[in-house]
Amino acid sequence: MLLGDRPKYLSLVLGLAFAVFLITQQLSIFLGLLVRATGPLQNVSQPDLWVSDPFVRYVSETRNLSDADLNRVRSIPGVLWAEPFFNVRANGELPSGNFRAVNIVGIDRTTMVGQPPEVTYGRLEDLRIDGAILVEESARAKLEFVKVGDTMKLNDKRAVVVGYCRAKPGFDSPAVVYTTYDNAVRFTPLGRNTLSFILVKVKPDVPVAQVQAAISALPDIKAHTPEELIKLSYMFILVETGIGINFGLTIVLGIVVGLAVSTAIFYQFTVENLRNFGVLKAMGTTNARLAGMILLQAAFAGLIGYGLGVGMAALFSLNSRRPDMELSALFPPWLLASALVTMLTCVALGALLAMIRVIRLEPAVVFKA
Repeated sequence: MLLGDRPKYLSLVLGLAFAVFLITQQLSIFLGLLVRATGPLQNVSQPDLWVSDPFVRYVSETRNLSDADLNRVRSIPGVLWAEPFFNVRANGELPSGNFRAVNIVGIDRTTMVGQPPEVTYGRLEDLRIDGAILVEESARAKLEFVKVGDTMKLNDKRAVVVGYCRAKPGFDSPAVVYTTYDNAVRFTPLGRNTLSFILVKVKPDVPVAQVQAAISALPDIKAHTPEELIKLSYMFILVETGIGINFGLTIVLGIVVGLAVSTAIFYQFTVENLRNFGVLKAMGTTNARLAGMILLQAAFAGLIGYGLGVGMAALFSLNSRRPDMELSALFPPWLLASALVTMLTCVALGALLAMIRVIRLEPAVVFKA
């Protein structure tokens, strides 16, 4: 009965596929945006703790610390090292005279703690040159493909490109450049407080929680583990911006579309085949067996629609993984399971109405004209 009515079968499968695609694609983009918002945290793997102002809620929204705070943190027992980290926006003037917003990441010139994950061209040590910067690969197009040796201005201060690197950008995809902390402070004078974060490594034989508590006991600073700062950034995006609501509404729309399509088409399909169900009832088929048939038909169409929808969403996700893509999508395994449960719930509700109609059906309908 299901495969014999090709138009309704295809409409059901394609409607479910579109709903699954809409749910998984939008949710994967939302997850990708959350991860992208914590780009600076993902680029730095060396420290155990990130020390910041106690009221910081988001990794890219900071209130700067002073050199005195850095010295206080270094004096805490159990601290192996503590290094400055600079993460501030600036105006970048290109050789053509055009300008772009630039995110300057400044790292310690001696230890290079906070360095980019990968240097694709040039040498990391060249950052020690006065005014030297590494341009992040995805930012090259935004900065008009500046070449090694080209000069540009950051807040009207001369900067020279010495190489390229690869790192994850922040939430709003600024053009990221790396330099030393000393250069960064010259590019962006901020007064006496110039530290965005203090990166801390704990001695191997000392519990991280003990050092974290000792640092947080100091006035006007707080120590976070990377995981805690990631959660703070996630909550900031969800609560302080409209992104969560917008994506949530789209996901709910996908669920409503899937539920409406599966219910309407499957119910209509059942109504048009009532005579066939009546024949089966007249032959002695039980209601339980008929209900099982309907559920099997719904599951068959639903799983095919699910496979098509998830396949399209996965292709979209793979395409967004390219380094030059502005839109990033995250496709974790649990997303597949969530989409499957949502789809099965939709088809189950649609099948329930059909089952009620079939169970109430009188076998005598077979003999009606």
